[in-house]
Amino acid sequence: MPVTRFGSAVRGGRNMPVGNDRAGRSARKGSGFFLRTMALAAAVAAMVGGLALMPAPAVRAQTVAAAPAYSLTDEADLFMHYSLMGDMTLAQHFGQAILAGNPKPVVLLRAFEAAANGRNISEILLRNQKNMPLRAVSAKIAALLEEGQIDLARNPDRIKAAIAHMAISPRAFVVSRQRLTAAGEFAAPFFIAAMNNPADRSEDPYIVQMMSDIGKPLVNPLVQALQTRIPAEKIQFVQVLGNIGYAQALPYLKAIAADPKSSPVLVQAAKLAIQKIDRHGFFAHLNAAESFVNLGWRYFYNSPTVAANQPNEATNPVWYFNQTLNNIVATPVPTAIWNDVQTLRAAKEALRLDPKNPTAISLWLAADMRCRIDLPAGQTNPTQPVGTPDAHYYAVAAGPLYLNPVLDIALSQHNTALILHTISALAQTGGVQGLVGTGQTAGPLMTALSYPDPQVRFGAAFALARANPAQKFMGWFRVPTVLAEAVAQAGKPAAILVDANAQNRNRLRAILSEHYHVYDAPHFAQALVQARWAAYIGLVVIPGGAPADRMLEMAATDDRLQYAPVLVTGPVYDVPKLKLEYVNQPSVAEIASSAGSGTIDAALEHIKNRLHITTIGAAQAAMFSMEASHLLRGIAMNRGSIYDANAALPALVMALHDSNSAVALAAAGALGQMRNLQAQLALAQMALQEDSHSTAAVQQALLLDLAASARNVGNHLSNDSIQRLIRMVKGSGPAKVRTAAATALGALNVPSNQAAELILTQSH
Repeated sequence: MPVTRFGSAVRGGRNMPVGNDRAGRSARKGSGFFLRTMALAAAVAAMVGGLALMPAPAVRAQTVAAAPAYSLTDEADLFMHYSLMGDMTLAQHFGQAILAGNPKPVVLLRAFEAAANGRNISEILLRNQKNMPLRAVSAKIAALLEEGQIDLARNPDRIKAAIAHMAISPRAFVVSRQRLTAAGEFAAPFFIAAMNNPADRSEDPYIVQMMSDIGKPLVNPLVQALQTRIPAEKIQFVQVLGNIGYAQALPYLKAIAADPKSSPVLVQAAKLAIQKIDRHGFFAHLNAAESFVNLGWRYFYNSPTVAANQPNEATNPVWYFNQTLNNIVATPVPTAIWNDVQTLRAAKEALRLDPKNPTAISLWLAADMRCRIDLPAGQTNPTQPVGTPDAHYYAVAAGPLYLNPVLDIALSQHNTALILHTISALAQTGGVQGLVGTGQTAGPLMTALSYPDPQVRFGAAFALARANPAQKFMGWFRVPTVLAEAVAQAGKPAAILVDANAQNRNRLRAILSEHYHVYDAPHFAQALVQARWAAYIGLVVIPGGAPADRMLEMAATDDRLQYAPVLVTGPVYDVPKLKLEYVNQPSVAEIASSAGSGTIDAALEHIKNRLHITTIGAAQAAMFSMEASHLLRGIAMNRGSIYDANAALPALVMALHDSNSAVALAAAGALGQMRNLQAQLALAQMALQEDSHSTAAVQQALLLDLAASARNVGNHLSNDSIQRLIRMVKGSGPAKVRTAAATALGALNVPSNQAAELILTQSH
């Protein structure tokens, strides 16, 4: 609410004109006020060195004279005066003096109003905020004045006085309307309290007219006031809602019109109000329950017509009807969750009228989960009683029939947190049928496999892998590739770099190598061939023209390119096809071919923000890698699985070399169960390192996984590898390592008399 109030400065019983600052200054000349002002100006100047050349006695004299006591109104006057005069030092001084006094917002507002004398307070503060020396102090003063305006407008005594005053005369009605409009929805309980007075009904017509004039801010409290048991009041509220004309009242009015308990007069009033609001019949086909669902959707998507009345305030009121008071009461809730709370209420009303409405259930679940996500840290939702179960409780109880539409909603909103919460609930309750349906169409979980944020892709793949469907479904082949991408999170992602200029390509490769495994070449196809074993591609850097055009074609067949951020070096708008088909995609950003690391990082951050991609930390990356490896191990063990674990072989082999032993061992467990010769060779290479710095536990685990591989695919090791294994069995290492090595040797079924040889080496 902008500060636009005006007033006159009254000090010591005399008006001090300050509207024209030059004239105001002349009027103050010769007065004690003017002398105090000049003395203070000298003192401030001394603080910044303006009196450095004055003799010490003069400085002391100025300092002694520079400590007059000013009222808050004086300080407000001088702050505005020196702001208009362009004296930043003195304006800042008086602004800081105002703030140092820690005035209450309403008191400060009255001081500025008293000192305004025709000057526009808002304009002064806005202009000050464009000047660096005054920006911070003016912003703080403006915030306090705005808070004062709000406090003053919502003051109960002021509201009551305005209601009592409005019937005196037409002029009084206009003055009261200004005050009550400023109070907005917070005036509603006082209107109703005045109407509840049976001794005086003469003000009711004025109240009805005033509420109709104030309009939209009163809709939310008035629809709750429809619960009154006083028929006359209910009819008046219905009439006011019809006069205001906002569609958010329609569900409540339709519920009254359809209620067999409503009197004929009330029904007629409700129907008339509905006609006024929906004069073109846009909502005529919706019954009351469906209208509440429609209202819930508008709250959920924060439609401007139903948005919170005070979006910039920390809280907004949610209105409830108190039967004992026969009045409405406000519960302030954090503005961040206000729309969610209103959505929950609308969906609940729909279910009260139609308990079998599936859309209302899904909408309620979506709003409930989002409410928990949106709630600011450290705050509570006062509309929920203590002990209310969390959102996950309701989500898992509802099951996939209602959760799949929630996932659709979350995907359309690009709300990663809501998507992940929904997938988690689906994974626990869905089962095969609940997750993939008939398999003939792409359900929301399959859509999530291609979502830009990797966390969502991983969550969907994990859920589908655990379900392990017996029949193939649409997009089934993507599950192992996404699992492979998750495995590779623990290491560096791949980056494809294309630049025909070798010198610039080398420069860019040096920049990218810090965070990526870079596959670079003069041509896109060459770089892609080099990266053929990369589990996922985290970045593509290509010049405009043919390379980018080629990538358009390849992205249709290579899943890794579908969600990789792309930086196009040089102009691309000269290429018509790219301009139409490529450069406007959210995963693409244009940078100069000479761009440095800062520009590249900024472009990638821009793409991530557009795609709603959250950064994955090292600990989370390791968790994803291990979870995916465990799932791939289960897939490999299940010989009838529709999924092919071999699709993740390159990623598992890379993870086998990870410095995090937990990541490496998880990958080894999957490799040991795969029917793949390359998996066995990779395990042997790690397990048989004689100079390995691995702990005994790690080496034992690797050897046992090698034994598992031998049982699955037989012996495919070289003679050199066998000899190293035999030396490990005979060696002096830890007993558990030698035992594991012996297990692997036996599983490999080497055609030699190693058993006899081992027995004969015993000393007894």
